[in-house]
Parts: sequence; structure tokens; C-alpha cells
Amino acid sequence: DPYAAHHSSRVSRLAMAVAEEIGLDNLMVETAQVAGRLMNVGKILLPAGLLTKKDNLNEEEKKNITDSVYASAAFLKDITFDGPVVETIDQCLEHWDGSGPKGMRGEDIIITARIVAVANAYVAMISPRAYRKGMTKDEVMNNLLREVDKKFQRSIVAALINYIENHEAEEDFTIEEE
Repeated sequence: DPYAAHHSSRVSRLAMAVAEEIGLDNLMVETAQVAGRLMNVGKILLPAGLLTKKDNLNEEEKKNITDSVYASAAFLKDITFDGPVVETIDQCLEHWDGSGPKGMRGEDIIITARIVAVANAYVAMISPRAYRKGMTKDEVMNNLLREVDKKFQRSIVAALINYIENHEAEEDFTIEEE
């Protein structure tokens, strides 16, 4: 997927930064970082045409993308990590209000999964895709804020925004359109 070639590394860096921003211990910071990097391993099961499709995805295609995250967790389940990497990946599609695929809610979702979810959303929205241009930083932040207490935990969105606002010159979580 040329549009998301470095998506996982950007999610990884941003998840690590947010985990540090909220003061998690080193193990959980590393967990967020590793889970962000590995959450899309399951995309190897998807047809290339789906990943480069120029039109909006239909419901079945969206489900295939979602299922690829669960496939990532399944691929990694027998690997020993220092922290709860597989659990993080398995829960990163859950929503704060319980409306996610497995119905987990709030604090029942591991903190690292809540962080990876917000980092993944930020990177996905700000980066161009085959079917759309990337959004501006302000558009992305407004979208994240609209999802506070629904998809995302307020304090994690606040930490991400604080990090982006204060470290903008240091990090670039987008890619240039080709």
C-alpha cells in the first residue's frame, strides 16, 4: 500500500509520544510503540486492490480492514512480548463508549489500546489515501474532539493534541502526496 507504507511507523512514534505524555511507565510506553508498529501486519491477507482503491470503501471492505487488525493479533499471539502488545492490538478498535466491535468500554479497554486507537486515527486522517487528500492538522484535531467520550477517551485526545501542538516542528506524522 503506497499510501500507507509508513503508517505503522508513524502510529508507533505517536503512540509512544502520547504514552510518555500521559506518564505511563517504560513498559507501557514500549507496549504502545510496538503495538502501533505491528497492528497492521494482518494487512498481508488483504488484496492489494483493496489497499489502493480510489473509491470509498463499502461495508464489506471496511470489515476486511477491521478483520486484518484482529488477524495481526492472531499472528502475534504466540510471540512473547515484555508488555501486553497482543492485547493492545486486539482491543485498539474498541470505542470508549462501548460501541466498538467487541463492545468493550471505558477503562475495560487497556490504556495502550486507547492510545494506539487515537494515534492511528490521527495518522490515518492526516495522511493522504488513494481515495482522498490528507486532512489539515486542525481538521483532524476537530474530528478527534468530536469523537471524545464516544470513540476516544478525553484525556488521551488531549494528550495527543498537547503533544502535536508543542512538538510540531520535531515530528511529521504525514507523508507527501506523490
